[in-house]
Amino acid sequence: MPVGCAAGFSFRLDFAFHVQEGYSPMPLTDRSIVSFLIFVLGASVALPPAWADETSQLKAEIADLRARLNQLEGRLAKQEQAAPQVVTASGEVIPEWVRKLQLSGFVDASYVYNTQRPENRANSLRVFDTEANGFQPHAVELVLQKPVSTESPVGFRADLDFGEDAEVVGSVTTGLGSTTDEIDLQQAYAEVLFPWGNGLNMKFGKFVTSHGAEVIESKDNWNFSRSYLFGYAIPFTHTGLRLSYPLASWFTTLFGVNQGWDVVDDNNTGKSIEWQGILTPNSKTFLSVTGMHGPEQNADNRDDRHLIDVVLGYNPTDRLSLKLNYDYGHEQDAVTENVENASWQGVAAYARYQLNDWYALALRGEYFADEDGIRTASRANNGVTDLRLWELTLTQEFKLYKDLITRLEWRHDHASANVFNAGSSNDNTQDTLSLEMIYPF
Repeated sequence: MPVGCAAGFSFRLDFAFHVQEGYSPMPLTDRSIVSFLIFVLGASVALPPAWADETSQLKAEIADLRARLNQLEGRLAKQEQAAPQVVTASGEVIPEWVRKLQLSGFVDASYVYNTQRPENRANSLRVFDTEANGFQPHAVELVLQKPVSTESPVGFRADLDFGEDAEVVGSVTTGLGSTTDEIDLQQAYAEVLFPWGNGLNMKFGKFVTSHGAEVIESKDNWNFSRSYLFGYAIPFTHTGLRLSYPLASWFTTLFGVNQGWDVVDDNNTGKSIEWQGILTPNSKTFLSVTGMHGPEQNADNRDDRHLIDVVLGYNPTDRLSLKLNYDYGHEQDAVTENVENASWQGVAAYARYQLNDWYALALRGEYFADEDGIRTASRANNGVTDLRLWELTLTQEFKLYKDLITRLEWRHDHASANVFNAGSSNDNTQDTLSLEMIYPF
């Protein structure tokens, strides 16, 4: 009998003998377990060839099981990363693109007091805060969108506005509604992110302008009232095709072809070109240069309008933010046909200091020159051919609650001519005090 088998047989006899004699073994300890394993290992070394073959086969089966287990774990990991299915009460699976839809918006209202107390109750040369000495429901905006990403490259966005701000934007838009409609489709576009290079983004439809340091939505601005540059130097929206591509992590380009300034149904057969370069050399500095060129007059493809917009942003600290905006515009034969061109330009400086989580202070100073009285309609309304405007705005922002923005603002306007309503006459200055409340969701 082989030595290994004899040893095993002796162990079994000895164990049986002790049991039969009523031997009470000592409790198992770590040392006894280790000793037993060493004994078994030694016995296995002396196994006969047949048993050794069975051991090799067993090891191969264990290796195969381990490989299958690794494959199963990989499949389970992929399933965990995938979005889980959402099933309705009727058992229908909600499509993945529906689950990626996002709904957001805000409600915005204000009260504006004009110290000049104009009889027509109108704040002169203001953009959205047009009503003097009264409450004004500015906007209820609903935004439905499906953002694009490398995993989901096709999406869309639609912004629907209700209120008096929608009436202002709609009044300058050709092709959507009338000048008295308090509803406006501010944006409506399809979007695709092509997987070429760093990712080419394409928007097709109606979208907001890329010009300026301010936007239509008050909640995203530092001040309650809008600047002259926002209201008279640049457009609000465009309808057409827009492409953007990041050439590097610090430089992004934009190019587009559209109907023109605030035009849905084109007023001529020409098209306007927009372009932009955005430079972000570091996390504190931002510079954008944007241009637009094309015919904007009714039934006129010959006379072009040109616009250059520059915005520089700098955040020296986490609490202090600074911005500078410059605009220059020029239009051929805008004053009288085939006789006189029109030009306008202006600069606005911004500063905002976030004192703490619930209080911020913003300051804006601005100069705007409507050199031919075309952009502000001062030539038509008051016979002023060269209007110069200055304004200083101080805005305090309070977040009394997490989802409620409250602003208290003082603004002083000064003009080179008597263009501001004052009682039953006109004056060259205008002062307003405003209270605004915004609820974003």
